[in-house]
Parts: sequence; C-alpha cells; structure tokens
Amino acid sequence: MGWMTGNNLMMTTRLLAPALAALSLLAATASASPDRGVRLAQLQAQAGDALTVVHRPHQQFALLRAASDQPLIALDASAPPLERALQALGQFGETLGVQRADQAFVLNRVSHDAAGGTHVHLDQVHRGVPVFAARVVVHLDDRGARGISGVVIEGLEALNTAPYKSAAQAESRALAMARKHHSGANPVVESTRLVYYRHGLLRGIPGSNHLAYEVNVVDAYRRAEDPVREQIIVDANSGVVLNRIDRIHRTLNREIYTPTLDVPPVVTEGSALAPADPEFAGDVTGSSRIPATPTDNLYIFAGGTYALYDNMFGYAGYDHGAVAPEEQVQRSVYLINQNCPNAYWDGVSTNYCPGFDADDIVSHEWSHGYTEYTHGLIYQYQSGALNESYSDIYGEMYDLINGLEGPLGATLTEGEYFENGGSRWVLGEDLSEAAAGLLLRDMWDPDNFGANVPILGIPVLSTPSPGSVITSENYYCATGDNGGVHTNSGVPNHAFAMLADGKSFNGVDIPAIGMIKAAHIYFHAATHYQTPSTTFPQHADALEQSCADLTGVPLNDYFGEVSGDIITAADCDAVAAAMLAVEMREDPTEKCGYLPVLAPEAETPAICGEDEVASVSFSEDFESGSLPADWVLTSVGATADWPDTHWEISADVPGDRSAYAAFALDSLEGSCAPGGDISGQFSMDTPAITVNDTDTHFEFTHFVQTETSWDGGNLMVSVNGSAFSVVDAAAFVHNPHGAPLNDATVDGNTNPKAGEAAWHGSDQGFATGSWGTTIVDLTQLASAGDTVQFRWDFGQDGCNGNLGWFVDDVKVLGCVADVGNGSGGSNGGSGGGSGGGSSPDSVSGGGSLTGGASLALLLMAGARLRRRRRHMN
Repeated sequence: MGWMTGNNLMMTTRLLAPALAALSLLAATASASPDRGVRLAQLQAQAGDALTVVHRPHQQFALLRAASDQPLIALDASAPPLERALQALGQFGETLGVQRADQAFVLNRVSHDAAGGTHVHLDQVHRGVPVFAARVVVHLDDRGARGISGVVIEGLEALNTAPYKSAAQAESRALAMARKHHSGANPVVESTRLVYYRHGLLRGIPGSNHLAYEVNVVDAYRRAEDPVREQIIVDANSGVVLNRIDRIHRTLNREIYTPTLDVPPVVTEGSALAPADPEFAGDVTGSSRIPATPTDNLYIFAGGTYALYDNMFGYAGYDHGAVAPEEQVQRSVYLINQNCPNAYWDGVSTNYCPGFDADDIVSHEWSHGYTEYTHGLIYQYQSGALNESYSDIYGEMYDLINGLEGPLGATLTEGEYFENGGSRWVLGEDLSEAAAGLLLRDMWDPDNFGANVPILGIPVLSTPSPGSVITSENYYCATGDNGGVHTNSGVPNHAFAMLADGKSFNGVDIPAIGMIKAAHIYFHAATHYQTPSTTFPQHADALEQSCADLTGVPLNDYFGEVSGDIITAADCDAVAAAMLAVEMREDPTEKCGYLPVLAPEAETPAICGEDEVASVSFSEDFESGSLPADWVLTSVGATADWPDTHWEISADVPGDRSAYAAFALDSLEGSCAPGGDISGQFSMDTPAITVNDTDTHFEFTHFVQTETSWDGGNLMVSVNGSAFSVVDAAAFVHNPHGAPLNDATVDGNTNPKAGEAAWHGSDQGFATGSWGTTIVDLTQLASAGDTVQFRWDFGQDGCNGNLGWFVDDVKVLGCVADVGNGSGGSNGGSGGGSGGGSSPDSVSGGGSLTGGASLALLLMAGARLRRRRRHMN
C-alpha cells in the first residue's frame, strides 16, 4: 500500500555526490548548489539512506520519494493539507529548484485516494505570474510527506514581468490566428492572462522560457461544423504566436439537444421522453441488447458513463462537484446537416454527427470531460495522446460491460480480438458503416489494425497506430493532428489492453491482471499523480506508483460493489512489464529527428578536396551597409492592404556574425480580415552573373525564423534571362528547401507562395532559428558561359508572422588546384561554414539558441515594427 520500492523498474539511488547532478531539473545557480546538498543530506538521513530519484531534464520533471517505508519528512497530521505540503517543499523544495515554496506555488486542488493518501496539487508561479503547465504534487499520508513529483520550470529570473506588448495586442494576434485557421468563424476572447511559457515542454525537448499571454478563444457563432476552442500563446514582448493548442477534444443531469445547443433540449433528466437506463452486464460475451434511437442513445450512454466512473471510483460527474449541483448538466448535441463525420467535446457539451451515437464513442467524448477536471492533459504531443488514450480506455470499457451491440459490431465475434474477426478492444465498431470504415481503432494490436478484416464487406481504411514508441514504424513524429494525439494514443492503449488481458509483446511477457485492477490503477494515476504536461515516461512512473498505492486496497467493480480483485506485488510487476514492452519510457527524439530548420554551419560539407582550394568568382557579404546598386528589389501585394514590404540591409543580425545581412521581415501585423490582410511577396535578385569554367557551386548562409507552414521563402533562378523558377530539389547539395508551405485551396493559405517548397518555421523546441549554409550544384542549373540570376523570394499570408529571413555571404565558386599559397586566388571558401560561426549560446549539435539569445531574437522581431524600415535600392 505504500510507495513502491526499486524492484518495480524505478531507479533507486544511494545519495552520493553524483545524485546531486542527476536531481537538478536544469543547471542550478552556483549559490543554490550548497543548499541542495544540505537538503539532500537531510533526505538521505530521513529516508533510511536510500532515495528513489527520477529525473528527466528535457521534460523539466523530477520525482523524489523514500525507497523505504519511512516518510521523507514527518508532519503534523492535524494540519491542513496545503500547510503540510508547503512545509515539505519548504524543507526540500530546493532539490527541485524551488527557493521559496510559499511564494512559488498556489493551490490547484487536493485529492484523496482509496489507500488513505492525500495529494496536494500545486501550480507554479513566479513573481505572482502563473507558469504554464508547471505543476507539482506533494504526496502525504498520516505520518508525513511520502514524495514530491511534477514539473518545475527554472531560469525564470532572467525574464521580466513587465510585458512590452499589451493584452489587447496579444488578443488581436490570437483572434487573427483563429480567423486564419477557421474561415467563417467569429472568434472572441474568452479570457486572457499573463504567464511564463516554456517552449518545447510539451514536446519533451530542450527549449526556452518566455513571458507570454495565454489567450483563450472561442467562436461566438458556436458553429457545429467547425467548433473553435483554442488556447493561443503569444509572446508578451515580440507578439509572436508561440503555440496554438486546440482544446476541442474530438454529474448526472442529462440534456439532449438537436440540431444545436441553441434550441431547447428534446430530452431531459427523468422527463417523460427519457428512456430507461439499462443495467450493466459486466465483461461478458453474448450481448442481446440493441441500441435505441440516436437521441435515446446519447441519453443512455451519457448516463452509463456517469455510472461507470461513479460505481468504480466514486467520481460523481465529470467535474466531481466543481460547480453547483444545478449546473452539473451532461449536455449532448445530436448534430444534423453539419460537416460530418465528427464527434467532439468542447468544454460545454459532447457533440455527435449522425451515426456517431455509438456507446464507446459517446463514452469516449464524455471521458474527455473527466480528463479536463482531473489531470487536465494538454491536447498536444504525448500529453495529448494520453488524453485521447484515457478516453479510448474508458470508452471501450463501457462498451465491454454494457451488454449492448450495434448491427455492425454484431458482425464481429464478441470476446475475440480483431485479428480473429472479433470486437474486443475495437473502438467504434458500432459506428455507421461510412464512419466505421474510417475511424475505427484497435487497442489490442494497433500496429496491424485494418488488415484483412472487413466489416459487413466494408474495408477498414484506418491508419494503424503505434503499439510501442521505438520499435513501431507507426509512431508519429510530425506536428499534424496536434502532434499525433489520435495516432500515438495507440501506445498507452496497447499497454492497457495487454495489462488487462495478458500478452507477450516485444519479447516481454505481460501477465493479465484484469480490467478492474487496470482501470483503478489508471484512474488513480490520473487523479493523484499526472499533471497537464505528463509525458509517456511520467505516465509510466505514475502507473507504477499508483499500483503500489493500491496494493491490498479493496476495489469497487463496475456495479459499485467491492470486488474480489486485490492488487498484489505481482500485479505491479505486470504493470512494469507492460511499460517495458511498449517502451513507454523511451525517448523518441533521436528516432523522430527533431532538428533545426537548417543544419548548423558546423555540418557544412567541404566542396573542395584536400589538394584544392575554393576559387570565388562572385561574392557579396553586405558589409557596406547598403544593397549594391545592381541588385534588384520587388514587392507585390495580394490585396490593397499590402504594406509594400521590401528586403532591407539589417545591422540587427542574430548570433555572433558580421555586422550586416540582407533581411526579409515576416511582419507580425495584419488581421487576416478585410482591411488588414497583408498577404504578399517580395524578392531580392542578384545581378546577372556569368558562369566561368571553374564555377561549380552557389552558396549562401541564412537564418530562418518565420510562422511555420504559412510564411516563408525559397531560392529561385533565371538562366540567360528566362523566367525565374524555384530551384529544383535535385540541385541542392546541402540544406535544401523544407516542406511545402500550406496550400491555398486545402489550408486556406493566402500567401502567394502557398504550396511551394520553402524554408519556414523555427528550430524544433525553440521559438527561434539558427544559421546554416545552403549549397547548390551550379552545374545542374547552367553551363560555362551562361548568365544566371538568383532570387530570394519571400511570401506571407494575411497576419501573424515571426521574425523573418536573413541572408548573408553569397558566393559563386569552384575548386582549383592548390598552388601552394592556400588562396587559389579567392577571398574565401566553403566547408565548415563560411563566416560568422555559430552563436556562443548555441546548443551542441543543433545551432539552436538558449533562453537569453531566444529572448533577444524575439525582441528583435518586435523592435523591427517600432523602427521605420529602410528600403535599400
């Protein structure tokens, strides 16, 4: 029943000197280190000379707990939970980077578990400003503090609390962003607050700290076909949009509406039209019941979900009494004649298109509400995948125990897995035929889902999900679907199904512990350990500790009765085995190849051989401070609102580089609406350059920091006076164009360069860019005697930019034999980067910038709007 020991695949560490380094979430200041050592020595003594330590610096996560049965610190059990938690943090918070616990945290909630434990959930603040997604949980029993876990963001002292941008300016940026992504919407601001935001936290990679505004936006029209509920993070100094988080997640007082929430309900709790609630059948086969009409189904399945959580966990309603009883209403909307197929939770109601009134789908959507009011998992990357997984898990549980089966599900064999033509652990098997072919998911074997098993002759078209983090080819690494929330949910889904039924996978045997035990362990983790930014490794920690907490504790079954299922140490070994099998603690960073926009200058390949030197026939480094007279600038707007932006020569060059570079501003202005649509493109052309016999390559160094997917630029070429065209991918030797910009038709991108291959975005995990060198094989474009002109063409849509695009050190060159003077008649060469070098603040191997440099670059973006632009002609 206590905190688990080291045999459950956790790291148990003797508190020797190396543990001091392992414990810090980021590099601590020199002054803090002695205090940390003192606190750790106290912990060592009080924990019986042993301490379990879990440290994940990229996730800003740490966990401390005694490996013995003794508490970390004895506390007065009669004191209020908050007082005891702050006392524990006051004693040992410095080991987590916390100097003054009473000033660093505010109470979020207090939860109590079935084993008698109390868990105090505290949100981090800095100088009175909330820290986004940073939460620590202090775990207490009647003797004292058993452990401390969670996310703490350090290094905030370097940031100011006074924003340069006003809240109104941030709201304007956020509304423009919402209009861009939701054509036809009327977005309005629901709330705005100033926060500290850690860029890269949700993705679990290194990042930088920012003072920012959290702007929550909804659609005043509440359109069912394109619901808007977004959390938009805007840098408070530069105005750059740092993140856009979609909060639409695709107590028993039910109301059923159709076709919208704006009309009176057609069914209410206990009314004459309300259908009877069938009792659960349990996890058995041989269902004989069939679903009712759509509105009745929404009513029955909402009530069944309420009963599932209430019976098993004593959790009455998705908000568990967070609002007054008369306001605890489960509102469901049956959408008619809307843009379907779709189903979603929007924070107020669950909403379903025709054919989506399936038991597991309805329970899935309502489970999003339970997630919002417990661990509050942010709907991006791994935390978002866990959000989806928790809905899948409890939605499928409800499906398995309610004794109902629809006409499509009835064509599958109950109790069998999908690979054998069965419906067990299949999500959405009772959807309409059209929806079922597209939206099904298999928790049991997610990697092989969709193969060879049609339903009523309908081929399953769903994309497989990953059953593990590293060995699965289906783990999603890109940014689409909020970072793969509907795909990577397959990993925790798989773990739960295997844990419940037992399976051998990835060379690991997972004994079956049954669905009741597994459900209690998962909900205990959600309620008492997990925080909004919980990642897969933190989820594994939480599950294993939850199993230890619940060992020997009576557990309720589906009917609200005490079951005969008792969690044992062997069950906790099974939990650990499941985590190992799906590689829950493995880091996908290397596999996913999270990279900067440009490979850093240190990785620039050498063009010339050992016995050769570069011969440069044309070069420009802009060090005169003005654009040469024979270079040409053009600017073309897509609307009358175009501000006639041009390339300029800038002295505000990021990084440790020379004094000047050419610069294309990615403007932060615009509203993406008539009167403020600043869509357009502008270019910078070299003069005509005659290719000589030794010229083989064209190169330049550049720095990219634009609005990802919407704004960006590319390299174009004209040969012998022909029309300019984008340089073909095959001609690039190093640092080619990135992915195409968003499409005009599909994505609504108003950038004139929509759909073109381009450089755009910022380094992954950071809000900034870094320098890199692009090399082009000139022989792929022209021959000796031809004339070439190169063009850097930049385009932007109607609002929400970033910093922009810097270009420097332009050269046409080739290689000649080294005659002994080492120059070859040139003024420079390629290989290892040309000029400038990486910033002294860059991260090893990535060229990305740390917090101070990141802030400077974002401030640069804002500062450019405060100065009159110089057009160099």
